[in-house]
Amino acid sequence: MRTVICISIALLLVCGTQARLVFPPGSDVGYIVPDDPGPQKFEDDTNWLNDIDTDEYDQPLLQRGEREALSDVESAFWHAVEDSVKREGRRSAQDEDKEDEEDKVKIDPIENWHGKWFPHAPKVSSVSDVPADLPDSMKDDKHGITMGVPHAKCDTGKVNLTMDWDFSPINYTCYNPRHHRIPVQASLSSVEECVDLPKNYTPQHFCMNRKITYNTTLPTYGPHRPLWPVFGEYKFVPVQRWLHSIEHGAIVMLYDPCTQPTLVHQLRKLVRKCIRKHIITPYTLLSRERPLALLAWGCSLEMSTVNEKEVKTFIKKHGLHGPEGHYVQDGTYKEGLIRKAEYPADYEDKESNLCMS
Repeated sequence: MRTVICISIALLLVCGTQARLVFPPGSDVGYIVPDDPGPQKFEDDTNWLNDIDTDEYDQPLLQRGEREALSDVESAFWHAVEDSVKREGRRSAQDEDKEDEEDKVKIDPIENWHGKWFPHAPKVSSVSDVPADLPDSMKDDKHGITMGVPHAKCDTGKVNLTMDWDFSPINYTCYNPRHHRIPVQASLSSVEECVDLPKNYTPQHFCMNRKITYNTTLPTYGPHRPLWPVFGEYKFVPVQRWLHSIEHGAIVMLYDPCTQPTLVHQLRKLVRKCIRKHIITPYTLLSRERPLALLAWGCSLEMSTVNEKEVKTFIKKHGLHGPEGHYVQDGTYKEGLIRKAEYPADYEDKESNLCMS
């Protein structure tokens, strides 16, 4: 018994544990009961963050508050950089716009025109506008496409004509003339307008694979088809055709289908007597106030009625003008032709004789 007690006491001493030996009543067997250690407190006197090996760093690592402060500074810095980049981008865009405006100021005036722009920028031909299988013989450095030569890959004057006109009768018919006939407003004066086109401007030709549109209802210049109409009067001629006639110095007479027939006849008679190179066709985009018009290269005359002196003055002044106003050859387009033009009597087949009678 004494041996057991000695061993237990020895274990307590070796383990260094605070405990006591307890003998239950009436028993020679004792139990070792450890004392209650009470609340334990762990104390760490090391600065674990700054005691890290800093051989790889130039300075100690920042504490939590310092890191957050630095994060705010970095965030503000990158926001400032981003704003600066955006401002620089806007400034560059403004500078480019300013340079573009300066270029326009330099280019737009007629005296500084170099063949690229003019009051209304023409549509310039590109590689995609020319059919890929069009032979080189049909290509022209001046017009893009050679004029006056019918070709199946470009323009024959007979195929794919709906690209310019759907053959609708609305373009040449006055429905219910009794109610839709345009009243004559004789008190309205005529309106003549001209564009000061550069002398070296040459309109482009486009094949029938491309649609041509215009930014005005009365174009007096611009791109058109390679084949121009036979001079004369038509059931209807689309703009894309008679613009080529204007380039060749023709006078184009336009009238609304609902114009008073006597006025149409009066103007038609004057045009036929004044110039062989003419095109006469109905046109539905004229105003109801002035349903008659004469067009020449760069010029138009809109009329509510017919003044013979005014008409002759316009034809004499603007007839036979244009880049190819001297070109006497007739056209090849004949769709809708009613009456072919002839030289007026006693003109001796001379184009230069205008409104002699």
